Amino acid sequence: MKRNTSIRRRPARGNAYILAMILLCVFAAVAAAYTSFTSLNVRKSDNLRAATGARMAAEGGMDFMLQRLSLVRLPGNTTQSNFATNLATALNQAMGGTANLAGQSVTVVSGEVVVPTITVPDGVFASRLVWIDANRCGLVVTGSTGGVSRSLSMELTFTPRRSAAFDYGLASRGPISLGGNARLIGVNAPGEASVLSATTATTQAISVEGNVQVSGDLYAAGADNQVVVSGNPTIAGSKDPAVYAEHIHLGAPVPDFPSIDVPPLAALATYTLQPGDPTNKGTYSNLRIPAGTNPVFSRDIVLNGVVYVEAPNVVQFEGKTTLNGFIVTQESTQPLSNCQLRFAGNVVANGVEALPDLPEYSTVKSKPGTFVLAPGFGVVFSGNFSAVNGSIAADQLTFTGTAEGVVKGSVIGLKDLPAQIGGTVDIFVDRNNAVQDPAGFVPSMALEPQGTTYTELTGGS
Repeated sequence: MKRNTSIRRRPARGNAYILAMILLCVFAAVAAAYTSFTSLNVRKSDNLRAATGARMAAEGGMDFMLQRLSLVRLPGNTTQSNFATNLATALNQAMGGTANLAGQSVTVVSGEVVVPTITVPDGVFASRLVWIDANRCGLVVTGSTGGVSRSLSMELTFTPRRSAAFDYGLASRGPISLGGNARLIGVNAPGEASVLSATTATTQAISVEGNVQVSGDLYAAGADNQVVVSGNPTIAGSKDPAVYAEHIHLGAPVPDFPSIDVPPLAALATYTLQPGDPTNKGTYSNLRIPAGTNPVFSRDIVLNGVVYVEAPNVVQFEGKTTLNGFIVTQESTQPLSNCQLRFAGNVVANGVEALPDLPEYSTVKSKPGTFVLAPGFGVVFSGNFSAVNGSIAADQLTFTGTAEGVVKGSVIGLKDLPAQIGGTVDIFVDRNNAVQDPAGFVPSMALEPQGTTYTELTGGS
């Protein structure tokens, strides 16, 4: 009888462990690959989000800057040498020290106008403006988010614009005092005789007292300037304080005041007043009054063409003066007590349109719209001016006594000096029939964006 000698095999120890380890390694590798893939996608998503945010910040910054620049006016005499300074000054007036700039200011760095970084929901953006040539400048806006930057650029052309100071009957860089029984009335519409002060020398920009009548509104430019009213005035057609309060505007925008260009007009004065020339009668054409002459035109004087007054001079018109042209003065920094034009008689200012068609007047006749252009001088009216066919501008303006007349244009104070209208002065303002670009006033320059030049810069800068 045989025994069953078959041997029972035991399962191999460790095989399950090895298999488990293999599977664990496979799963770990898959997990690592998935994690790497997921992390890559997350990074791609973050980069895409940052790139999109940077572009949106740049686009928002471009829109913001174009809106701000639409309000800017540069002096008409802006050139490459003063472009950056003029633009930085204008931008600081519009936005310097505001919350948008976190109290900072626009600066000039290496000839470029640099606007501090501004925070927006998508990130931040910074802006700079550069001179390109006499016709245009460039705006570059760089938006940044999460370390990613995108830059956009656009060109803006310099476009002449009529100075906003001509939108008022009386506009002055200095404080304005209206008193007595003075009247400032619009000929065609009440608003023609609106009054604006942009003084920074005092917070009392405009004072109105007595029985003054102003047909237009009153504007005090600047954040802290005030209008002080007393007496029994009529403003915008009403004596009711509750009504005319609606026509008093505080914190009005500071308008651009025109630049003055005297030399081309001075060159038209071809006859120099001599010591023996009569000043009590006669006719003069294209007259130059030398410095220190201090003439007194006592009666029956006819002045044809341009009258150029050198500084210093105190020129007095005490009799009847007929001006068929305009008066212009030499720009000066001398005391105004030594530089005066005083109109105490009866003045008729017909403008260049009244000049005959003669060769000596051909150039002058192409310069309409101005009666008096007196930078560096004070101008005093105490007589009558029955008709003034042009705008009046001087460093300081005074209307007293019984002066009255129609001004076809605007009255502009060029410096931050007090302007006064008092007595029984009657000024009727006719801006509707005024020349839009009066002689000697240089139009301001607006910055007009050129959409076809909109470009995204490579490299993010």
